[in-house]
Amino acid sequence: MLSDLSTIDKQLYNNIMFLKTYENDAEDLCLTFTVANDDFGQNNEINLIPNGSEIAVTNENKQRYIGTSPTILLMQRLVAKYYVVDRVKEQCEAFTRGLWEVIDPSWLRIFNEPELQVLISGPSNGKIDVDDLRSNCRYAGGFTGLDPVVASFTPEEQASLLRFVTSCERPPPLGFSSMNPPFTIQRVGILRDNEKLPTASTCFNVLKLPTYSSQKIIRERLLYAIRSGAGFELS
Repeated sequence: MLSDLSTIDKQLYNNIMFLKTYENDAEDLCLTFTVANDDFGQNNEINLIPNGSEIAVTNENKQRYIGTSPTILLMQRLVAKYYVVDRVKEQCEAFTRGLWEVIDPSWLRIFNEPELQVLISGPSNGKIDVDDLRSNCRYAGGFTGLDPVVASFTPEEQASLLRFVTSCERPPPLGFSSMNPPFTIQRVGILRDNEKLPTASTCFNVLKLPTYSSQKIIRERLLYAIRSGAGFELS
């Protein structure tokens, strides 16, 4: 469960790991067996154990908070359990009730966790089936293909391209034929290679690609755009 916490709140996870290796007096950190919950701007203090707000984390008991023995691991799970389970319990239960109304639970039980994640979100490595993209890509304004450039990208670069165009770095689980609106490359006329960078309309899955002079320039400009971290202001 602690590993799940690292994906939900990296800073909190790092703070717990910092406490584990802290060599000075733990009381200097002013920690107690509580967590702070921000509820629409109102901070509430939640006790992890009875009277937790009155129990300071010290060098003597900090291993109860983050420790390594089976008994201490129960205490370790208190922080992770609150953030991973307790804080979102009502929302998760409501989601589950709605899910069971439309999907038979037995259908989902045939999948393990990684398989279910792929089923819902697609593969996580970002690698694109270039043939599938070519077959289902729509071209507007005169372009005839981008697949040699996309095929030359690493899986990480392909994932960045998908995120740049569609706002999601994973390929569609059922293939690009299921994408709606379809993945589209739109021609943008330019006179010089340095005139414009590629842009995107993520709401419509459209890559707006200038008419660069060569595939080498297309690759360079496209990588520059998808690595820039810019949003709509790039347009």
